[in-house]
Amino acid sequence: MTAIPEGVYSETKVQKIGTMGTARTQTIVDYYQCSRLDDDTMKVQILDMYGEPLPLVEKVPLADFLKRFTFEPGQFKTRKSPGDLAAEKAIATAERHVAHKEYNSAEYEYSKALKLDKENVRANFGLGKLYVVTGELEKASKVFSGLARQDNVLDPENKHFFNELGIELRGLKLYDQAIDFYDKALDLAPDDENLLFNIARAAFEAGDKAKADGFLDCALTINPQFEAAKKLKESLK
Repeated sequence: MTAIPEGVYSETKVQKIGTMGTARTQTIVDYYQCSRLDDDTMKVQILDMYGEPLPLVEKVPLADFLKRFTFEPGQFKTRKSPGDLAAEKAIATAERHVAHKEYNSAEYEYSKALKLDKENVRANFGLGKLYVVTGELEKASKVFSGLARQDNVLDPENKHFFNELGIELRGLKLYDQAIDFYDKALDLAPDDENLLFNIARAAFEAGDKAKADGFLDCALTINPQFEAAKKLKESLK
């Protein structure tokens, strides 16, 4: 059986439009979500401009499919869906409410965004910080602990949240969660002395001085002039 990857494919069509002196050709590219039905047939579903499948499904013989369609694995990877755009709008509105200390309205908008995308890092982080500001520390702990377990929080585009999330976890005395999170972050940036220092600080605050000392040594090996690390190491003595 011929191996056909499931995913997005394109089909290019040349159409003739107009008549007589106004006649001209136009090239149209449509995109489809395609998957194997059986050895000889492909399921082809046309996509809208956001990459969302429409209820128009075609069964195409494999021989025809190979002639008509081109695999497009990178298509729609960065294009945002209507749901993503709506979530971003709700988050931006929530952040404006926070700036004006309109906390109930901010919570409503963050919750609306999370209904659209429950693992949205920006929305979860904003909601957690909101609960810290309003003194609802148990809710904040739950949000931040859940966020630290999400794989997508360690995506490169979320790197600016790494240290902030760890700081919030430490501030709530969730030292084990902070250390686990920083350990995962180190997989992306193993030579980041700041991450190593933050693990050391969380371990120190948790009472594990031996672990703190080991991570401080790692940070100072990378940056011997790291003053904060030197001061913390001195205090361990």
